[in-house]
Amino acid sequence: MTTLGMDTDAARNASNDLQGGADQITGLAQRLDGLLMQLEWNGPDAERVRASWQEQERRQLDSTAEHLTSLVTLIRQEADAQDHASGQASGGTTGGGVDGTLEQEQADGGITGWLGAHLGAFFQGVGRTLDGAGDLVGKLGDVLSGEDVPVAAIAASALTTVGSAAGAIYNGITGEDQGWFKEGPGLAGTPSAVPTDPTQASQFQPALTTPTDLPSLMQGVSDGYQVGEGPGSTGDVRITRVDNGGTPAYVVAIPGTENWSPAGGGQPRDLTANLSLVAGSPSAASESVEQAMQAANIPAGSQVLLVGHSQGGIIAANLASDPAFVERYGVTNVLTYGAPIDHVAVAPGVGVLQVQHGADVVPRLDLGGVGTSHPQAPTVTLDSPGGFWQPGVNHSYTEYAQSVRDELGADTDAGRILREYQATLAPFLVGPGGSASAVDVPVSRGD
Repeated sequence: MTTLGMDTDAARNASNDLQGGADQITGLAQRLDGLLMQLEWNGPDAERVRASWQEQERRQLDSTAEHLTSLVTLIRQEADAQDHASGQASGGTTGGGVDGTLEQEQADGGITGWLGAHLGAFFQGVGRTLDGAGDLVGKLGDVLSGEDVPVAAIAASALTTVGSAAGAIYNGITGEDQGWFKEGPGLAGTPSAVPTDPTQASQFQPALTTPTDLPSLMQGVSDGYQVGEGPGSTGDVRITRVDNGGTPAYVVAIPGTENWSPAGGGQPRDLTANLSLVAGSPSAASESVEQAMQAANIPAGSQVLLVGHSQGGIIAANLASDPAFVERYGVTNVLTYGAPIDHVAVAPGVGVLQVQHGADVVPRLDLGGVGTSHPQAPTVTLDSPGGFWQPGVNHSYTEYAQSVRDELGADTDAGRILREYQATLAPFLVGPGGSASAVDVPVSRGD
């Protein structure tokens, strides 16, 4: 049939695909609901998770399916109306001749192209939604089979699923894939030498601070943040080589979240990575750090200390939870601050210390590792510089470094623990006659 303005057969085929997607989302929501309700889990945490699922995540998935069904009805009505209008036009004199045919073909192509772009972008988001839902179903199934699964990982997987569903709708509206919660491979670029002379430093390449204590080790993370703020940068990992004679040791400094957009772009340490890391899923953030270590030519079996703030701390703990990674690089120590890592089972033999401000909410986002039975890393809780009303101050990496500096000299249990841990880091602290050099390695997320 000759049509004006729409390829009605293509539109009806697209509506069938849309309805299939709606049915899949509805089926997954029902399956997730059944798994969560059957889970043998009691107590306040269980009630809170189930209430959140019923009142928020489940409703958003149902809303997405309802929106798709409404769109299906609209497309089919438009197709019916178009067939009727085209039938009437075929008996008249409008649209005839070469010019009329060209105008019709342009209209057909425009509508079909528009529909194809919007549906294509929508289904890219649907694909990520289904991946997230599949991961969530798998985690709930593991819990039902008696395996250790952190509650925080279940929550992160659920948030990724719901966020991807919302992103699918946004894709359909804009006609472009916005990349909400889209992961990709982690990449690392060419290392650049860090200046040791402050007069040779610049705004976005600060000079190396010689590591001699915990605060100066943390300064490497602060410097990584500063490098990552440079024009065109997608993030940085600063790797310091410490030579006290004998086999050199390496300090890998990992900054935290640098982009809070739900769109998974070139910057690997973003909101997408936060959820992936807590959910225990592959992330460009972790992979890019390992790629940076390879680019810096850290010899196999060297002594390595991973230092990370916030998301950087989660990355450090996740990498150190892989026995093969620990053995390959000789990871002996992990230092985190402002990072939720209670849900991570770090490999045996790795000395871990996590530092928290008492009123920093971020380290508590893993719900204290509820759902797991592994021993948790030792924790030092310090006074909060911003009281209870300044969350940004309490989570600041500069404030953490200052708090550790102040507490190291204090006659307190926290000060004693910090001093004892610092004493275990001798290979990573420049001693008499020792030296240090460093490289900044750019990192990114690929498509």
